[in-house]
Amino acid sequence: MKPVTIFIIFIIAVVSYAVFEQYLTKGNLSAGLQLQANVSQEKSIEKETTETNKPLTTKVSQQIQSNNPNSNQIENETTKDEVIETTQEETDISPYYGKIKISSIQTETKYRPSLIKLRVNIYPGEKINFTGWRIKTRKEEMIIPKGIEKYQADEISSDIIIKESLYIYLIGDSNPLGRDKNFRVNKCFGYLKNRYSFYPSFYSYCSKPKLEDISHLNPYCQEFILRIPRCKTPDYSDDLKIIFDMECRDYIDARFNYRICFKDLSRDEDFLTNYWYIYRDTNLVEPLHDTIYLYDSNRLIVDKYMY
Repeated sequence: MKPVTIFIIFIIAVVSYAVFEQYLTKGNLSAGLQLQANVSQEKSIEKETTETNKPLTTKVSQQIQSNNPNSNQIENETTKDEVIETTQEETDISPYYGKIKISSIQTETKYRPSLIKLRVNIYPGEKINFTGWRIKTRKEEMIIPKGIEKYQADEISSDIIIKESLYIYLIGDSNPLGRDKNFRVNKCFGYLKNRYSFYPSFYSYCSKPKLEDISHLNPYCQEFILRIPRCKTPDYSDDLKIIFDMECRDYIDARFNYRICFKDLSRDEDFLTNYWYIYRDTNLVEPLHDTIYLYDSNRLIVDKYMY
């Protein structure tokens, strides 16, 4: 073989070896870069997965705290406001709620005044100062006045203190006993019915004299007295036997009246009945429909009645 040919073959082999070696080097570098990229991508995916799996509340809390350094203070203030609002709603209801209820309403007619009837149901030993409470209707508002528990004509009115379960009548009419003379009915009120007209009416409980109490009087006088109805002041103006019997007449005049009945019975445990009569000169009740509200002296709602 000629020397020139051998040289050319040698050159071709060297060049081929150099090209092949360069190719191998570039392939290893590319694979290394690809491997590094894959590792970086896996780490990024793992980080995202970890962040995604964190609790939502933690992420939101962190975001709020980063955006608002006073977020804890705002949270505390919000809680405080909610407590105040709840407390205010609770204090709108009177502690007497359920103890005094509006039980019925009667509208005014040609023959009777309007009437608001309250029912009191309290525990033994409880006391409620009813004076200063309010009844509110569409027409107007009534402030509960003072009254006389054991009525006497010269007694001064005082606060109405409720000490037991009973009924209260709020009457849209003038008081037959006089202004500011609201009263609680007692066993002797039947004598006052002889002189005054009361609505609603009530039973008479006056006691009658026993035969042994009048045995010192003459038989005719005794019989006359025994026939006298309860709580009635007898009229003997046309009975001459009574007129001319001074002892009989004095006994009748002294015995059959409210003052003597009060003196004899006012200390009895059952002297007072379960009814208070409280008057208002004007009609409070709408003739058709209304909602009536009862408030205590602190303007807290006790009851309401819709009709």
